[in-house]
Amino acid sequence: MLHPKYRWFFSVFVIATLAALLVRLCVIEDYRISSNSMSPALVPGDLVFVYKSEYNLRIPFSSVELLKLTRPKLSDVAVFTLPDKDFQTFIKRIVAVEGDKVEIREGRLYLNDEPATYQSEDDLVRMTKDSHLVWEQTGNSPARLIHWAEDAMKDYGPVDVPPGHFFAMGDNRSDSVDSRVWGPIPASCLKGKAELVWLSVNPEGGLRKGRSGIRIK
Repeated sequence: MLHPKYRWFFSVFVIATLAALLVRLCVIEDYRISSNSMSPALVPGDLVFVYKSEYNLRIPFSSVELLKLTRPKLSDVAVFTLPDKDFQTFIKRIVAVEGDKVEIREGRLYLNDEPATYQSEDDLVRMTKDSHLVWEQTGNSPARLIHWAEDAMKDYGPVDVPPGHFFAMGDNRSDSVDSRVWGPIPASCLKGKAELVWLSVNPEGGLRKGRSGIRIK
């Protein structure tokens, strides 16, 4: 039998552990970026906070929803699984939601037959000879800065997003495996919305200056 003093410490430890686990499973979780698919918004080594109660509550480690909360919105940076890969997590930007028709023609995104608007080429930030950073906007959704390589973008669609689904793409359009491969994704697969880069680590293990505490747009 434990001494009463140690029983109290043990009880506090168990309660604190269970509370931390509950927060991680249902409220907020951290996620490490490991690829360039969401560059320039997110880069390898970024550690982001994911708000898990943004869209739904679901059984941990599965895509079974217990409660729907809000619908995903255009331009959200969402974290999700896939129906056949419940233990693998992905992070992409939502570019179309249920009822939308999505298409890519000559490197440009079309939503419901309307082309996205792009910043004029005079204002592009050149990354390499063939790729740029450019602002892209569809409808009234917030503009997002994407890594755009027109010649590397294959035509896609058109595809209708069915009810209860969304369509997601990486901001690094020519270097991302996303809904162009998987197709529309069930909203029940959503794990949460990425909101904040709380820390960023460079390949050498040091901290990147200027990236900690930035909001994800």
